[in-house]
Amino acid sequence: MGLDIVELFLAVEEGFQIHIEDEEASRACTVGDLHELVMSKLRGVASNRCFTSAAFYQTRRGIVELLGISRREIRPSTKLAALFQEDTRRNRWCRMQEVTGMRMPPLVCSSSTVTTFAVGGLILGTGGAACIHARVAGVGLAAFVGLIIGLVALRFLPGFALAFPNREETVGDLARDVLALNQAQFATEVGGWNDREVWETLCRIIVNQTGVERHLIKRGALIVDHLGID
Repeated sequence: MGLDIVELFLAVEEGFQIHIEDEEASRACTVGDLHELVMSKLRGVASNRCFTSAAFYQTRRGIVELLGISRREIRPSTKLAALFQEDTRRNRWCRMQEVTGMRMPPLVCSSSTVTTFAVGGLILGTGGAACIHARVAGVGLAAFVGLIIGLVALRFLPGFALAFPNREETVGDLARDVLALNQAQFATEVGGWNDREVWETLCRIIVNQTGVERHLIKRGALIVDHLGID
């Protein structure tokens, strides 16, 4: 298996708190196969309760407690950016995990931040390389110094992650991501597994992990050939 599909199976294992053997993974050719494999690993009484609703209520309770606002102000369509202001977002996002007791999806760097670091690293790397090349006729050494400077710049990049994965990210989107990251915990609290919810959560994991568009994820879709995950 390629690295992308290995990362996908690891994310599925972590999200559902199960273990998938290599042989089992190799036999899961379609998304439907993977769903059946996950269901076979989940033990407990089936439940008809909606996990997504439970995830939304849990997420909303955390936001209400953290921000001190009325729950009536929080709907599935409410934009996260309107609730979490950028100047306090990192601290409050960390506290959300403590308040809810749930893993939260990580913040990401905005495209402008990535561009700034890339340009800055390029300028520093080029400048350092030019200085060395002026003294030492070694292009390899100059390139090496430029690489080191670029790696140092990337080391500090995660500290500037203040954006949500999607500019239009909503509380409903967050609830689905929280469910995907904490599926086993919700199953314990709700009291069983729900086949439909497991399918939707599996699809969410695939989208988040690989970037595949949701409408392409169908039970008969081949993971490698149709979705391009290898």
